[in-house]
Amino acid sequence: MFRKKKLIFAALLLAGGLGLATTLTDDFEIAKNLEIFSNIFRDVNVNYVDEIDPEKMMESGLNAMLQNMDPYTVYIPANEVDQFQSTISGHYAGMGAAVIRVDSYAVISEVYENAPAFKAGLRAGDKLISADGKSLKSLSVQDVSSMLRGSPGSKVKVEYQRQGKGNNFVEITREEVFVNNTPFYDILPGDVAYIALTTFSENAGKNVYKALLEMKRQKNLKALILDLRGNTGGLLNEAVNVTNVFVAKGVQVVSIKGKDKEKQQIYRTLNQPADAELPLVILIDEQSASASEIVAGAIQDLDRGVIIGQKSFGKGLVQTTKDLPFGAKLKITTARYYIPSGRCIQATQYKDGKPLMIADSLREKFKTQAGRIVLDGGGILPDIATGTDELKIIINSLNSNRLFFEFAVDYIQNNKVAAPESFKLEESIFKEFLSFLDRKNFNQLTYTELSISSFEKKAKAEGISETVNPMLEEVKSVIKKDKIEKMSKFKKEILFELQHEISEQVHMKKGSLKNSVNFDPEVQIALEMLRNSSEYNSILKK
Repeated sequence: MFRKKKLIFAALLLAGGLGLATTLTDDFEIAKNLEIFSNIFRDVNVNYVDEIDPEKMMESGLNAMLQNMDPYTVYIPANEVDQFQSTISGHYAGMGAAVIRVDSYAVISEVYENAPAFKAGLRAGDKLISADGKSLKSLSVQDVSSMLRGSPGSKVKVEYQRQGKGNNFVEITREEVFVNNTPFYDILPGDVAYIALTTFSENAGKNVYKALLEMKRQKNLKALILDLRGNTGGLLNEAVNVTNVFVAKGVQVVSIKGKDKEKQQIYRTLNQPADAELPLVILIDEQSASASEIVAGAIQDLDRGVIIGQKSFGKGLVQTTKDLPFGAKLKITTARYYIPSGRCIQATQYKDGKPLMIADSLREKFKTQAGRIVLDGGGILPDIATGTDELKIIINSLNSNRLFFEFAVDYIQNNKVAAPESFKLEESIFKEFLSFLDRKNFNQLTYTELSISSFEKKAKAEGISETVNPMLEEVKSVIKKDKIEKMSKFKKEILFELQHEISEQVHMKKGSLKNSVNFDPEVQIALEMLRNSSEYNSILKK
């Protein structure tokens, strides 16, 4: 017996020793490589033939190091911290406009209602030329945003160009800008409440709660639609708060597990719900991520409502922000989150910074409270799937090339846009859109077109363009005809996307949502299903 105890003690000592040795090895490797890094950094700074910017060089090194992790683990320099914080809080000091990069310039993609930019007359599509006399050409979106932000009451003189019609100047007084995360809610036909939640910034749960109670005071509601399409996420606690609007107090919504399995955190609902019985539909799409997936996944796992739309993004990773010296921050992935059934919906794994999709054969099965089968590792699969792969390719391609956006800018310049309640595009606009795509040489709808474009460049470089071009033109003509036929098949859906974009540019986010609920195919599917209580109930009991 004594010998057995000695062996156990020896085994424990060995295990502890191995753990200590591993820790010491790790510490030594870190210290060794830090010393090598600092020596190289110092030597390059002192000896390199040209002047260097130490801060930029260090930032490049940090970014390169973190690229080996996942896309959510990032270094945030001190000059970008305010911008990062504003995405969490939903407010900042500036002129109140979102920008995108088009060629060499930043272009306004959205103006927030009643913000300084809106009051000054700036609109989506305006090209930003300079700020306080400093050129904005070739600057990143982040740098442009930083130049336009400032303390409330300060002024910035903006030079902009609208539709290539000469440059204009406007002086804007910066204000605190609050981005409303519930820009639109209303009661739809059949006494169905509709709430659009655009981001899980501060007070998301409180705002959804207030919106629902306000509509309940107006009508005896029959059901509710919560729209999370395009909502890329935000604060974890707000995901719990939004779920709590529809789920009883004390229910587990999500748990998070990191390296230390003993430190698992469980998040439960803390308050009484606004309504735990009202039939509920949640709309999701491929951009619904993170906090959106917690809400949709929890509602699905608890059999509290029906999910309609497309498979969500699949982000089941939790980030923590760490303070660094001199005001910088590190956003680092520290855990995975798990929804009530026990599944994690992270769709990809990362190796050396590269995404590896999880094969369907490796996805584990879980069960909802009612016993429905759900899978992990691939986002939230809707109970009712909408759209087709063919349609997704078309819409995504047009969006990624900003063609809906650019057509809308042109349309607004040449047409009067009616009020949100009555604005509807005629079918003739579809032909105009096809002509617009032709003028833009839109050739990125299929892999074949991309291959031809690449082949043309190589043929030109090798001096054989004259020989192959006639044959390529014939092929392109056939592809063009096929492309028009494919797009014509989805004329209704494409016109809806155009109408939504035009409405948003003219009537802001609230106006576009007010317009789209009357025509939105997925909202109509939700309304139709909610009218049929037997269908709704049967989905939740499958």
